[in-house]
Amino acid sequence: MSQFAHLVRGLAGVGLAAALVGCASLQDAAAPGSGPADVVGPRTIIALVPDRQSVAQMGQATQSAGYQELDVTRLDGLDLTMLSYRMPDGVTGPQAIAALEAAVPTSTVGVNHAYRLQQQAGAAQALEYADAMMRWNAGGCRARMPIGVIDTAIDTTSPALAGTRVITKTFFDGPAAETTHGTDVAAVLADPDRLQGVTLYGANVFGEPDAADLVAGADALVRALDWLADEDVRLVNLALAGPYNKLLNLAVERAAARGLILVAAVGNEGPTVDPLYPAGFEEVIAVTAVDVEGRIYSNAVHGPHVDVAAPGVDVIIATSERPRFVTGTSIATPFVTARLAADPSVATARDVSEARARLAETSAELGPTGRDRMFGYGLALAEGICGE
Repeated sequence: MSQFAHLVRGLAGVGLAAALVGCASLQDAAAPGSGPADVVGPRTIIALVPDRQSVAQMGQATQSAGYQELDVTRLDGLDLTMLSYRMPDGVTGPQAIAALEAAVPTSTVGVNHAYRLQQQAGAAQALEYADAMMRWNAGGCRARMPIGVIDTAIDTTSPALAGTRVITKTFFDGPAAETTHGTDVAAVLADPDRLQGVTLYGANVFGEPDAADLVAGADALVRALDWLADEDVRLVNLALAGPYNKLLNLAVERAAARGLILVAAVGNEGPTVDPLYPAGFEEVIAVTAVDVEGRIYSNAVHGPHVDVAAPGVDVIIATSERPRFVTGTSIATPFVTARLAADPSVATARDVSEARARLAETSAELGPTGRDRMFGYGLALAEGICGE
């Protein structure tokens, strides 16, 4: 009998539902990478530069070409400076990128891509199964490190977060989006049946509450990573996904070089799309979602970058008066982040490769032997990690 078959038999023994059905359809919004809907501020161009000389060179290049300077921010945690400009009329994003990177060879220039939350409402057709499925220790584990949450704002008054220390910061101007998603993620991380003594650093990157499709700009993600790196928060949960962006790529590389372990949702755009980011970066642990029987979530992205699976189909969340069931790779991601936060060997890991290796050693096979494009290394398990 396979390792996962033993898991299913054990779940049946505690009276959990044996089957979960499908999920709501994907939103009608364009898939990441498909058009203007994937850019925040279509006339904005952003540059990341490493030193003062590059800042001065970029200032000269943009001023002479008619760019309007919008913002200059020093990112001490990533050892970079971020400069934002409005492009002159008639100049396209690719043209601006080519011209500015040629003028300042040390720069990384890109458009402000949009990143979306990866969670949706599920059907209330399951009992609570996630902790038993992952074999969490009864009574939970002590959190070995603080956790960063790059998401919507977190409702710190939610009963689900009673006793949890939450430090927050916002990375955009204007009103914030509703707090439901970030609070759900925080509740998974801070549930005392999994983790105790949790400190969360909540980076709010989602604004424009009246927008039909909530998005966060790449610039906000870069600023959030810089803050967490500067605060020495080494474990970061990103339950969002979007297209490749070279600015975010550089920020992720800098964060990983500082020893940050980033955990991200693979995304809900379906099994046939190319990898979404930040999960698609080599420096990031990519999490997919499965149901109580270990079946892959039907809308999960597949690919060679997938690292590990966790419960993410009809997971019960009690952050409001009435418990809700939610589905998506967003809700699977904090289960893996919590498992890493409880593991003493991850707390002392030098980099993400050591954390990834630890997950590979302790996961239960769900598909072919070894890592595969659907499940990665298999189901993340938390059994026995508290006292090691």
